Amino acid sequence: MMGITEEQERLLRGPRRDLDRARRDPATWHDLAFRAEHADDNRVIDRNSATRFGVLWALQYDRRSQDLPLLRFLLQEQATFYREAVSMGLAPDLTLAGFLVAEHRQVEDLWLHWTAKNISFDTALGYHLYHLLTGGIAATVEVVRASAHPERDRILKEITSSRHTDAAVEEWLEEQRRILPPDPAEESLKTWAYHAACLGEREASRLFMTEWAAGEPRTNDTLNTLQFHLAHLGYLTEAVAVQKEAVAICDDSPGSSRMASALLGLVRLQRQAGQFTDARQSLQAAGRSLAALPDWPWMGMWVSFVKEHFLLVPVTSDKDAGRRLLDEADHYLRDAPENWLRGVLDQAIAAAEHLNEDDRRDRYRAMRGLDRHEREDPRSPGSAGTA
Repeated sequence: MMGITEEQERLLRGPRRDLDRARRDPATWHDLAFRAEHADDNRVIDRNSATRFGVLWALQYDRRSQDLPLLRFLLQEQATFYREAVSMGLAPDLTLAGFLVAEHRQVEDLWLHWTAKNISFDTALGYHLYHLLTGGIAATVEVVRASAHPERDRILKEITSSRHTDAAVEEWLEEQRRILPPDPAEESLKTWAYHAACLGEREASRLFMTEWAAGEPRTNDTLNTLQFHLAHLGYLTEAVAVQKEAVAICDDSPGSSRMASALLGLVRLQRQAGQFTDARQSLQAAGRSLAALPDWPWMGMWVSFVKEHFLLVPVTSDKDAGRRLLDEADHYLRDAPENWLRGVLDQAIAAAEHLNEDDRRDRYRAMRGLDRHEREDPRSPGSAGTA
């Protein structure tokens, strides 16, 4: 089996050092705990997330029975991070922590796993129930039945389903061991790219993902993964180039929703990169593609299309070009289904304010107020309270 490269070895050096420190002195675990900090855009970030993930990653390749207390601590802190700072989604940081604890097969850890599973809608779906059952189904049921946990009945209903067997749990564990191998040389370059990003190693992450994509067929899936990752890292010019390639391989026949979707993705990236002229041209192409669809404009992509008009307004320093965009968006907005207005009105207001278009700004605000009133008033047609 081939070993890992010098760059991969360098990337693991810090996490291994931090793991050794944590093993030698539990007093240092406070440096791995969730530590909230508020960013300028009001997001909650975790000062210790990269270090904590690095230790989890190092533990994946050096598993020892005596590490269970440390693993429990890391899973608890990762769950706190998700509860306090992650509004949606489920990434390998939480599932890795959960698996490393579950692999020890201690029935008392079911409560910790239940906590991790029930953080959000996404964790409820993605954090597998079998984490709770690795200590044995019969033993787990016995512990839950004897408990006074406030969700005792709900947990029992989940774990006593006839489809759950110890054999199925064992198969799941084996599958997780294949997904999370104990040898770093068995990891894919895509995994290395994701993990490098978690550590804040942007350039290494870019190189790993680019190398991974070079060895894959240039399909929509490959290109989408590559451009999304590059954009996430902040390499917007490269992401734009990849998305142009994705547009080029799309079916451009009339009625191709894939082409419209790819063009809207290109608009978004060009806007983020500050490429106003190119984004404007791509938006026009997206409009032509959408117009060819049989159910235009009654489809979800309409929202993105109109929203991009408003979002592009502040990108240009040419006020006349900005007003033309606002005029076009305003035209589309007048024919918009009312239940889609909430997807664009905040951006419409911001665009009007940017151009000092007070009349339009006030009209958009009134539309937003009406939309909120209809959603909140149970007597309004189409509101949540309507029978």
